[in-house]
This record gives sequence, C-alpha cells and structure tokens, in this order.
Amino acid sequence: MKNKPVSLKLSLVAAAVAASPLVMAEEVKHEPILDVAEVIVITGEKPTPLQQTTSSWTIGADEIQAMGAQSLDQILKNAPGVYVRTGGQGTPRVDVRGFKARHVIYLINGVPANGAEDGQFDPSVVPASQIESVTVSMGPTSVLYGPGGAGGVINIRTKQGADVPGFSGHLEGSENDTFNGDVTVAGSGERWQGLVSLSRQQTDGWPVSGDQPDTELQQGDTRFNSDKTIDNLFAQGSYWLSDNTQLMANLSLRSGDWGKPTVDGTTNGKTRFERVDDYDAHTVQLGLAHRFNDLLTLRGFIYQNQSDVLENRYLDDSFVGLQQSLDGRSVVSGGNVQLIADFDEGHLLTGALIAEHQSWESESKKIETSDAGSGSGSGSGSGTGGGSGTGGGSGSGTGGGSGSGGGSGSGTDSGSGSGSGSGGGNGSGGGNGSGGAESFDDSSWLYTLAAEYQYQQDSVGASLGGALHEQQRVREDESDYSAQASAYWQAAEATRLNLGVARKVRFPSMRNLYSLSSGNQDLESETSKHLELSLAQGLGSNTDLSLAAYYTDAENYIAKDVDGIYQNMGRYQFKGVDFLVRDQSIDNLSLSFGYSFLDSEDKDAAPGLDTLEYRPRHQFRLQADYEFSFATRINLNVEHIMGQVYHTEEKVAGQKQLVEKSLDDYTLVDLKLSHPIAGDALSVYLRAANLLDERYYQSEGLPQAGRQVFLGVNWQL
Repeated sequence: MKNKPVSLKLSLVAAAVAASPLVMAEEVKHEPILDVAEVIVITGEKPTPLQQTTSSWTIGADEIQAMGAQSLDQILKNAPGVYVRTGGQGTPRVDVRGFKARHVIYLINGVPANGAEDGQFDPSVVPASQIESVTVSMGPTSVLYGPGGAGGVINIRTKQGADVPGFSGHLEGSENDTFNGDVTVAGSGERWQGLVSLSRQQTDGWPVSGDQPDTELQQGDTRFNSDKTIDNLFAQGSYWLSDNTQLMANLSLRSGDWGKPTVDGTTNGKTRFERVDDYDAHTVQLGLAHRFNDLLTLRGFIYQNQSDVLENRYLDDSFVGLQQSLDGRSVVSGGNVQLIADFDEGHLLTGALIAEHQSWESESKKIETSDAGSGSGSGSGSGTGGGSGTGGGSGSGTGGGSGSGGGSGSGTDSGSGSGSGSGGGNGSGGGNGSGGAESFDDSSWLYTLAAEYQYQQDSVGASLGGALHEQQRVREDESDYSAQASAYWQAAEATRLNLGVARKVRFPSMRNLYSLSSGNQDLESETSKHLELSLAQGLGSNTDLSLAAYYTDAENYIAKDVDGIYQNMGRYQFKGVDFLVRDQSIDNLSLSFGYSFLDSEDKDAAPGLDTLEYRPRHQFRLQADYEFSFATRINLNVEHIMGQVYHTEEKVAGQKQLVEKSLDDYTLVDLKLSHPIAGDALSVYLRAANLLDERYYQSEGLPQAGRQVFLGVNWQL
C-alpha cells in the first residue's frame, strides 16, 4: 500500500471548490426528524426521552475554538467520565467510565467510524476545525446504535455550509517545525449546503518536560520518534429535493505517517523501534430521509470506512534495518435503515435494520538478519567447524589447521540463519534470509434488528428498546441481544430525575477471532449490564448541576491469556460518579467544574491484582473562559488525575511475579489568550499546553509532552 500524491489531489479539489460561485443564504429550518446525522429520533424542539434520560456531554464549535483544541482527542479529554490516554502504540485512546476504546462507538454525522481489525478509532486524525459539535453519551444508551458501546457513544457532527463563513481558516506554529492549519470553503442556497475543508498537522517531535532525565533511549529536549504528519480532506453536502426529502453525502480522505515513541529507559519495559510509515484512509457516506406523511418517515444511510496501514518494526534507533513489517487493510461497509412512526401525543416508535460487513487483510513479515561464525585452535590435528540455520536462511563455516593436537567443532544457527564454528582450526560462516510470513484475509457479517419506543408527556418520559444481533463467522455464527429501558421525572421546573438500565453486547473483532498468532474462533460475545441514576438540577443565576451514579457489570471480557491467545477470561465491575457544575452568572465569564470517581475491579483476578490498569480513580477538571472589555479572551483548563495503577513483573522470594504499582498523580494546565485584529475577520492567539511543564506518565515508561507554546491566527471572509 504505497503513498499517494494526496497533497496534489487535495489542492485540486480545494481550488475547484474555491473557484465555484458560493451563495450564502439564510438558514432554512427543516424538520429534525429528517436529520440523518442523529441516530436517535428527534421530532421537535423539546429533548426526547432518550436525550433526557441518558447522561451526555456536548461541546460546540465556539467552545472548541476558545480552548484551542486541534484534534478530536484534545476535545474529548474535557468530558466527565472520559479519560484520553496515550500508550505504547503512540495513538490516543479514549476510555469511557473504565471501558477501553474498543467499547466506545464512534459516529461521524451518525455513521459508524470504528475499524474492523480491533474495533478502535484514532481520534487524533480528526481535526477540530471540521467539527461543529461533539456529544458523548454514556450509560444506558439507545439500541439503535447497534452492538457495542458498553463505554458510550461519541457522535461528531461536522460543520455545515450554511453555518460557517464562505472562506475561513487558521494556522499555528511551535518549535520543532510544528504546524497545524486548515482552509475551509463553504456555501449554501435555499435547498442545498456544502463545505470542503483541507487541513494538515505536522511536527518533527514534541518536547519532553524540562526535568526528564537523559537515558540511553531518551536524550535531549525532544521526545524520540515522536514526529507526525496527517493530511485530511473533508467534504460534505446536502440537498433538499422537497420539504419532505433530503439527500446527504460525506467524504473524508486522510493520509500520513508517524512514529511510536518507545519506553524512555526509566523502567524495565521492552524496547521497540516502531513506526507507521504509511497511512491512508477514506470514509464515504450517503444518506436519504423522506417523510411520507405525518405518521411515517423513512431514513437511512450506507457507508464505507477503509484504512491502509503499513507498520514497521526496526532493529535499532537508526530506523534502517527492518525486523518486522505489517501491511494491513481494514474495511467496514454497511447500511442502516430506520422506519419511524410518529403517533403524536408523545408516542414515537422506531424500527431499524443494520447490516455491516467487516473485513481485515494483512501480511506480516519477519525479516531475519545474518550473523557470522568463527573458530580457532592450535595443534597438529585438524578441526572442522560448521553452522546450520533454520528459518529462511542458512549458514556454514569451515576451518582447517595443523598442529600436534586434535580438535572438534560444531556450529548452530538460530532462525536468523547464521552459523558459527569452533574447533582445531579456524573457520567462518554466515547466512541470511527471511523468516516466515503470516498472511490474513477474513471477514464477517453483522446484522441487527432493533425497535425502540419513546413516550413523553409534560413532566414524565420513558423509552424502551430491544435488539437482536447476529455475527456470521467462518466456523460458527453467534447471536445475542441487547435491551434498554429508561425514564425521567421532571419533579420541578429546575429538577429532573433519571433512571436507566441496559444490557449491551460486543462481538469479538476480526483480530480476536482470526489472527494466526493469537486468534480464537471459539470466543463468545462480551456482555455488560448497566444501571444509572442521575439528577439534573438548575441552581438559578445561570448555574446548573448534573450528577450521575452508575454501576456496570461486564462478563466474558476478551483478553490474552499467558500463552498470548485471546480468551473470554474476565468479569469486570465498574462503579462511579460523574459530577459537573456550570456557571454563567457573571457577564462574559463561563465556569465549569467536573469530578469523576471510578472504582474498577477484576472479579477473577488474583489477590492484590484486582484493580484494573490505567483507569484513574479520581479526575478533577476546572475550566474558565472570560472576555475582557477590550475584546481579549482568556481560556483556562486545569485537570488533575489521581489513582492510576499498572501491573509489572518483579522478583518476589526469588521468583518472578506480577505486582501492582502506582503511577504518579499529575496536574495539567492549558492556557489560551486571543485578541481580534479586524473584528471577526482576523484574530491572533497565543496558547500553551502543559503550561507548568509537568512531567507525567499515562503508561509505564512512556513520558508525555512537556510545555508547548503555539502562536496562531484565525481568519474568515
């Protein structure tokens, strides 16, 4: 999977759009039930029972720009119950209420974006400049999303042509040739809207904290092997054939390459020199919504998500000699059709049929090296030395000598194909070759049939849903079900109580089932049971509070055993509280404070190892945004993370055993100052990430970025 001339293609597309006549029209309001970008059904201005009873957090484009976030992962770290962690793969992973990234459903305009290989998604490849809003839903979410989503559902709504200026963009820079920028062209008419956005993220590496010690694996001020480049082209549009029929389309093209920083040498962690040397991905979405009459509405979409990734592991930090190469392609194609019956008087029934084809093909090669063998001896005898190798190569060595003694020689070669000899003479041998290759090419179908009923009156509302799922596998198909029930009571004008329960199911990924080295075709689906009680309380003076307490029990958790094979081997429990208070009682000042508590437990673990790894017990977040009378705006974000543990091997009584250790707590402060130069047309800003230059770890031996200072400009016409 070779690099493509993406930059040229992107430039041509952007130029073509820029040259077209754009008409900015007044926004035309259409029925929300025809909005394909929302999977759950909305029929009016009032929030639906599902929206009322589901714990959720939403952030809009203005707040995103104010905080200075450049990609989706930087946005999500502010949500209650969410923890964004960068581990050994060098990719940010979004954990929700203790569940890992593969248990989170990602939607872009309502369309699934998770990969087929492992069910995960890289949020760092989605630029913030393309995002209109992000909603994180947790707990007993709708069955209309399909299987998965034990952690939650994240829906990214992109900007629309009618909501943004005709031409806009931004550019910022920092040390180490770090640049983030985008250009957006948009337009709209009475029945259409469209947008094209081109963005680029690049850096030669991010800085480490000033008190990061130099080791053999990490020296200097820049994190070793942390360079990254991502190009992204996004285009979307919609057209109204009539007031009752809408067509929509989205297209995203992404390409890039980046390094995976290895451990810093402060621990006994295994050293690996790895890179993603080629990344190409595309997403295509087509949608349709049609309202037949006041009772029935049909809407749906088809989509394809494909990513081609070339990952290489090198022999050393020169990144010249290859040790292993993995060339993989993940494709997810599918469709979702919903038939909605709006009976008025607060009764709404939705039926859905979802079909998804997941495929993953890859080729893994181990490249062996060559060694040399030699032997020497003295005496009047003779000696021979030989070597043989197994694997893709072979080696041999011979030697001879004379003297008064005898000699003998032997040589062996490991899988690298090198030989050695020793004996009563001298000799040498060498060999080289390549080891075996692991090829993979398999797929599965996933079907869902779901129904959901929503009921709503003045002060009460409820929802009830159920779904049947089937995964068609190579050996044996598996079926399971999910269900959800929730209700709310508007006890007073400013007080709402919510209660929800759910059963969710997640099927094994392609890697879990079919990987030649670790797959297990006998895996069963993971199941989880959820209970949540929440309160939404208005405190007056533009201040509101939300509080949610939850309990989750997950069974058949899929993980690798001691032999490296995936097994259903865990029962996990999560108990926690999410708290958030927002205040806008003072003009031009917005404040929010959030706290999340999580108790995570592996019920089947050995004593002393029952706390799950890398799940913070306490998270505190403070955000403040203020605009001065002279138009300068300041945005402050503070987060404090406590109570993370990990498991590592240590010698106890002369034997190696797993023991539990703690990561240090840490505090991060981000600050942004912005000031308009020419009204809304031009503004400049200065922002600092990790202002206090905190040295911190989110995984054992993997330090995160120190202080970074950016100077940038925003413009629009």
